[in-house]
Amino acid sequence: MPSGAPERDGSSARSVVDRLFILLRTLAVHGTAHPISAQLARSLADAIDENGPPFTLQFIEEAVFHDRALVRFDAGEYQRAARVAAALDAVEVQEIAFEYTPTVDALLDFAAALGAGELPSGDLAGIVVRAIHGVHSGAAGESVEPSRAAAVMVLRALGDAELAEAIKGGEWAWSRGAAVLRRMERAADTDASVAARFLEDAPGERSVPRRAVHATALALAAMRLVGIDAQSRRAGAEATLAVALTGLRPRGGEPFTVAATRTLDRLRSAVTGSRTRLDPHRLRTCALVHDAVFRPEARSRWHPVARLVEVVYEHEVLRCPPDAPFDLDAVDVLAALSARAFAADDPGWIQALVEVGGRWVPGMRVELDDGRPGLLLGGDATRPLVFDGASVVIGKGVPSFPGEAAP
Repeated sequence: MPSGAPERDGSSARSVVDRLFILLRTLAVHGTAHPISAQLARSLADAIDENGPPFTLQFIEEAVFHDRALVRFDAGEYQRAARVAAALDAVEVQEIAFEYTPTVDALLDFAAALGAGELPSGDLAGIVVRAIHGVHSGAAGESVEPSRAAAVMVLRALGDAELAEAIKGGEWAWSRGAAVLRRMERAADTDASVAARFLEDAPGERSVPRRAVHATALALAAMRLVGIDAQSRRAGAEATLAVALTGLRPRGGEPFTVAATRTLDRLRSAVTGSRTRLDPHRLRTCALVHDAVFRPEARSRWHPVARLVEVVYEHEVLRCPPDAPFDLDAVDVLAALSARAFAADDPGWIQALVEVGGRWVPGMRVELDDGRPGLLLGGDATRPLVFDGASVVIGKGVPSFPGEAAP
């Protein structure tokens, strides 16, 4: 905020952003004709009226400004603001100006267009959107604070996945899938460890979209580790995301072959165009899921990425077991996954996931070099932090597994 800029408590602006987010989410599920959609649009109109138009909201980099004054959010509000910013970023605008209080119909039309990834057009009765020239989304901030930029990319990917999950059962939303992949690739390029920890350790419910994005991130990291080419990585990642969003449930999920078969129907119904002009990425993704369903032998020998899709899908099914009220952590999920029959047939991807997560995962039981048992809290391979039951010990080298000699 520039020196001398006005200070605001931001409560009215936060209310507008929050109610716009809720309206976007509701329209993605119910559409504009549902009574609850009109009710929420009326609530948004009330928030705009209370804010005293005319006023503007600017979404620049990782911040929101109310008439150029910075608006401060708590953690939950910031996540919702980031998802509104992502919807605006998809149509390449950064500012919403409310010249006067819009009608309910105008707000419904505005939010419906924004949720569909289209630039709002026509007379929106008091709403004007603008691009702010010279704003570079993401890249400018990443060079200053990569960890924060990576976390924001993950948040935006989660928002895109939630919108894709809201239309479960219909055609696959290729544009939403592409947005998730781009954001996760950027997060990994910026700070892969922060992106991984954010998905694993961030508080909150392990919803279906979160677990689907986590499976996608694991697949991308494993494919990078073994040197899979970029085109195959993207096809494998989108296949993973589509299968996970289709088959995962709040606890557990459908059998892989059932989920993949339903996913293949969704992918096929969304492949459009003439036979000679089909998008190569969509063809590769459909072929990959087809092999995973109808050619089990291809999962290991002919197209190994098909096996990876199954592995990371089962990884997220196991994370939230339907017969238990708790979720498994990273170590327990890998332990349960490695006991599966398909993992014994093709252990390579399990080993890759172990390498991606790191051998020394916080929460694992270790043995110090003097024989004392301990619990690994964090640190790195050269200075691990271990709780021995009474205090936190800073080691001089990697702790050993029980029964192994410490280096």
